[in-house]
Amino acid sequence: MLDIVRKKKRSWVVTFLLAIIVIVFVAFYGNRNAGDSGAEKVASINGEPISQRDFAVQYQKVLDNYRNMLKGELSPEMLKGLKLKSKVMEDMIDRRVVIQETRRLGLTVSDDELMSAIGRAPEFQIEGRFSKNRYLQLLNNNRVSAGQFEEDQREQLLMRKLLDVVQDNARVSEAEVRDRYAFDQEKVSFAFIRLGAGDFLSQTAVTDADVKSYYDRNKAALTEPLKVRVEYVAYPFDHFAAKAEVGAKEIEDYYNRNREARFEQKKALKLRHILVRSPGADAAQKTAARAKAEAALAEARAGKNFAEIVKQYSDDPGPQGGDLGWVNSGQLMPSLDGPVFALKKGEVSGVLESPLGYHIFKVEDVKEEKKTDLKEATPEIIKTLRTEKGKTEAVRAADQDREKATSGSELSLLAKERGLAAKQTPLFGAADTFPEIGALDAFKRAAFALAVKEVGAPVEAPNAYYLLRVVERREPTLPPLTAIRADVERKVKEAKALDLAKQKAKTMLEQLKKEKNVDAVAKANGLQAGETGWFLRGDAEIPKVGELADVKPGGIPISAANPVADIFYVQGNNIYLFAFKGSQGADMARFDGGKERLIQQALQEKRQAAVKKFVDSLKARSRIEVEQSFLEES
Repeated sequence: MLDIVRKKKRSWVVTFLLAIIVIVFVAFYGNRNAGDSGAEKVASINGEPISQRDFAVQYQKVLDNYRNMLKGELSPEMLKGLKLKSKVMEDMIDRRVVIQETRRLGLTVSDDELMSAIGRAPEFQIEGRFSKNRYLQLLNNNRVSAGQFEEDQREQLLMRKLLDVVQDNARVSEAEVRDRYAFDQEKVSFAFIRLGAGDFLSQTAVTDADVKSYYDRNKAALTEPLKVRVEYVAYPFDHFAAKAEVGAKEIEDYYNRNREARFEQKKALKLRHILVRSPGADAAQKTAARAKAEAALAEARAGKNFAEIVKQYSDDPGPQGGDLGWVNSGQLMPSLDGPVFALKKGEVSGVLESPLGYHIFKVEDVKEEKKTDLKEATPEIIKTLRTEKGKTEAVRAADQDREKATSGSELSLLAKERGLAAKQTPLFGAADTFPEIGALDAFKRAAFALAVKEVGAPVEAPNAYYLLRVVERREPTLPPLTAIRADVERKVKEAKALDLAKQKAKTMLEQLKKEKNVDAVAKANGLQAGETGWFLRGDAEIPKVGELADVKPGGIPISAANPVADIFYVQGNNIYLFAFKGSQGADMARFDGGKERLIQQALQEKRQAAVKKFVDSLKARSRIEVEQSFLEES
């Protein structure tokens, strides 16, 4: 599962190069000014601080993105392996050094440039035109001021100005892309011998000296993390919402404020999209691009799977076969909007032209225009207003109870007066979760920051506020060797077994280099050889082996001329020896058919690499200080 995450994850730099997505910035900066807590510095870049509050906001956004992407499959173990704190800090540092460089170079963004960028954002448009009311309403709904949002948007545009210059210097040649294609698309088959470290466990012996030495060398890894036990009270929004009264005037005012955004549904189409780019192309290139689009259209109208056509022809395939999701009327460019919204469900457009190139759309579903009047909307509005009032009353009640608890009142009695109940957690660490609370990081951060008997500020969760008092705090502790001896002995045995397996693999590798016969070497050592079957050198994994930690299949230097790998490869507790079995050259006719798309892909990769190199160079000459203890993963 972590492999899936790595494949889907993009750094802020790569995401930024693709587009400025306004709604993301609204979500990101949503609670940035909500109070003064969290101002403590966690990093400094050339003297400019990153506060704990700003870090927490960004961390929560990234964490929520992973949870949405993995649909509930993000376990504590996976979260620990992702090392999100370190990744978020790295991204924030990257962003900060780029902004500082824009200042050094004197780059600016005019008010006209800023408002033009905001005006082009579909989220702020009604029927294809910028709506100030919608703009202010969306910012208000996300609890961010227009001034703060515009400051952040100006920052994004500044970065774009600088990074566009960097990436525009990237170039690729057709010969370079052809060579890479020929290598990545070559099919190969390997023979292999696998040695499992577990098979050598019986040959290991562990002495007291071994155990003591391992314990002394690995004290940091063996130290048990900070754990706390807390008493807490949940203040559910719906508990307080049930008592909230909503008047007719409030309902009408809410309807009028939100009519365009919530109660007037424009016609929307669920679209898939093929784009053949041709911006700035000469006449011959435009003719070739048009011919490519016509070929794609012919296949679509012949009934071929549209997602497969996207993969073959589109210069902007996206992660889901050209899936644009639901698109409202007015969100497409004017030259595309009319023809596309005239289509019916299941229909495919003709070849449509825009400044970007040639487009083909397929309508997968349709939502017709719908307007909800005040009477029909009233039940939904009442529910929304009650929820908002419930949330406001919940935090007010939690704040009042905190004051009383700080003065000595018992949380259990305060909770009982409100018809709630105080509960107590077991001792827990950062990786633990509870059925009622789940993996709420803000709850755990607050708990770990408090002293015994201290009551913290209310912690916001999706459906409640929590008030916490620490009952017990157990600081990070290194258990005595006697308490964890069995675990240490097991780790020592596994390490020794892996060393024995490596020694055996080294001997067998020398035999294989001499004999060039995988089956014979395996049999002579009581093992059985295997075969991967055909796969591409450009693949991420090797069939029947999996993904190797330090190398991709294309990085294993074996061929007909060099049939045995010079080294063995370690994957967890397994060791592999590889030998060349056979190869099939790449189909270069397919390269010629998709040459322009492949060149564009290679160019995009080189641009991203150029940006990374540039940002790395900025960091190398910057003074960067990070509170490493803050980033420690539990």
